[in-house]
Formats: sequence, structure tokens, C-alpha cells
Amino acid sequence: MGDSIHPIPNPNSPQSPPSSLPPPATAPLPPSSGRPFFSVPRPAIRVTSEFDSDSSVFFHKVSCRFFDRLAKIKLSFQNDHSGEIAFPQLGFLTKHFAVLYDLESRNALLRGSFDLANFLQVRATHDVKFSFLLHYFSE
Repeated sequence: MGDSIHPIPNPNSPQSPPSSLPPPATAPLPPSSGRPFFSVPRPAIRVTSEFDSDSSVFFHKVSCRFFDRLAKIKLSFQNDHSGEIAFPQLGFLTKHFAVLYDLESRNALLRGSFDLANFLQVRATHDVKFSFLLHYFSE
């Protein structure tokens, strides 16, 4: 009663000879195989250039978001047809706070904002001159 029924082979299907070798064993990779245990993703850098045909000036911006897109560092500058760099500006921007530093005039613009209620937002801007600091440290 316990005879097993073997399937009938299909004569139209290609048959491969039975392999007497076992399949090759794959060894697990060690934990330090190219990736560190704790890795922080490298933030993407964005580069933007625009050309103003009226004044023959290029506007360049280089920015990078980090801290899970909570903050951004931005460098912007212009250069004319002779290649001179003008108006370089470095910025640190968040949703409610920004520092824009002008490298030529050595001053910073601080901007901040916060919400008191759904209908009231407080904004403040302060211009900070750094010339007194340079004079103090140069003596």
C-alpha cells in the first residue's frame, strides 16, 4: 500500500545530468567588510550657477544640508568677465535662525524668528560689525 509514485519525465524538456558535487558554500562576510560599524551618511552638496547677460556676471551658490536637513551652510559669490570674485558671503541657516557673514565687509547679519501663537510671529534682525574685534586682536 505504501508504494511511492515517481513522476514521469517529460521527453521535450532538457535534462541536466545529476550533479554529484554539493553547491558551493558561501561564507558570511565579516562585520568590518568595508562598512564601519557606525556610519553617518555624507551630506549632499548642491552647486548652482547663474549668468546675468545684462551685466555679464556669474552668480554662484554652494550649499550643503546637514543634521537631517535641519540646517544648511551656504557660500555665495559673484565673478565678472575678468574672473574676479566679488561679494562673497557665508551663511548658516535654520528654520528660525540665520547668520549671514559678509567676507569683504567683515560683518554679520543675524536673523531670528519665533511664533508666539498661530497668528503672531516675532522677527528680529541685527547687524554685527567685526571691525572692533580685528582691531583688538591685531595689537
